[in-house]
Amino acid sequence: MEKEIMEHYKKIVYYFGELLGPTYEVLLHVLTSETDSYIGAIANGELSGRSLDAPLTDFALNLIKDKVYLEKDFITGYKGTVSNGKEFRSSTLFIKDANGKLTGLLCINFDVDQYKYIAKDILSLAQIMLPINDLSSNDKEPYIENFSNSVRDIILTVIDSKLLSPDIKLSQNQKIEIIKILEDKGVFQIKGAVVEVAATLSISEASVYRYLQTVMRNKEASNSSTTIY
Repeated sequence: MEKEIMEHYKKIVYYFGELLGPTYEVLLHVLTSETDSYIGAIANGELSGRSLDAPLTDFALNLIKDKVYLEKDFITGYKGTVSNGKEFRSSTLFIKDANGKLTGLLCINFDVDQYKYIAKDILSLAQIMLPINDLSSNDKEPYIENFSNSVRDIILTVIDSKLLSPDIKLSQNQKIEIIKILEDKGVFQIKGAVVEVAATLSISEASVYRYLQTVMRNKEASNSSTTIY
């Protein structure tokens, strides 16, 4: 993203952060390449607990990997969650250059939680009792985003925590399957992901690269076998 454009969007972040108020988190992801990014600006980041050092979310990684921005200019109204259970209604605007290349993401996250409880209190005054879950979004939402503060947090949201227990000795095939899942989710697009994955799985970085190569070879073989001429 050109410096002038980045500065422009930074102003938009702080403008909307102040305009919409403390129940809205506004955030700018700047993409320096297809595999690297940083947070250029964030307003009301205390809502999700994220800072300028936080990585892209699992959902954002998938958007980039699947090149959703080629078909859409923005996505609105999907659910975002934090590890403590806080829920957001989230939207993402794709920032593209004149050639259609994705250069950034402008994200707005609305804190749903406090309004759910306000709504419950109002309904109870009218003697209309609903479970708090009924005031949440339905199960048919196409997107759910998990907000994370580190690459390790993202890994832990993707992989079953039981598999990462120190009491579990993973087989090579299990490790390769985990690497495949992380690759499918776009985790390896994040800078430093290999180091974090190696530490989380208690294996060497060389092993991560080796398993990743196996995954990519298997994918290529699968794609070749399903090609119709």
